[in-house]
Amino acid sequence: MIPHTIVLKPGLIIHRIYNGYWFWGRPSIAELWRDLREVGAEIRPDWDLARPGLREAWEAGELTAFHGWSTGGGS
Repeated sequence: MIPHTIVLKPGLIIHRIYNGYWFWGRPSIAELWRDLREVGAEIRPDWDLARPGLREAWEAGELTAFHGWSTGGGS
């Protein structure tokens, strides 16, 4: 048996697979953190707040691009 750690994107799409045994084959917390940041940046349009048009959309009240604000209520 070879243990596996799989990092998934939404829709159960595989982002990265770690396969290994003991310490040298398993991902570190830093590696998992990096993978989850990569996935988050890929799937969330509001990840980079400096993206062109994002501030204008916020000021215009178009909140669908912002996580948690799609209903317009903010809560």
